[in-house]
Amino acid sequence: MNRTINVAAAVIRRDNAVFVARRGPDQKMPSLWEFPGGKLEQDETPQECIVRELAEELSIAVSAGCILGESQHDYPEVSINLIAVETYMLGDKFELTVHDDARWVKLEALLHLDLAPADIPIARELVKSLAT
Repeated sequence: MNRTINVAAAVIRRDNAVFVARRGPDQKMPSLWEFPGGKLEQDETPQECIVRELAEELSIAVSAGCILGESQHDYPEVSINLIAVETYMLGDKFELTVHDDARWVKLEALLHLDLAPADIPIARELVKSLAT
């Protein structure tokens, strides 16, 4: 059985779009799209993790809200518990450091991206919420 890592993922919505980033060539699973975020540090809440990770990886200030849901995915070397956090950008500009692209994607187009496997269930829930 793989060890499980808790990872926070920022769900940033604007109008009918969501913010996603593409993993850079030097990262694991390069070129896959994801909700930006990262591993929780010891004694860190998902919300604290989102604020820290987005400042480090995208140079943006955010406010983190409630937990929207979780997705468990078993990769060959590790299991990921992805915690989706409602997140609000406090500005419009961002800087890519570990990602090689980032953009706003309409919810109806989200599942057409080549998403990281752990992010797919979160994306499906977001798309489903559009239909309701």
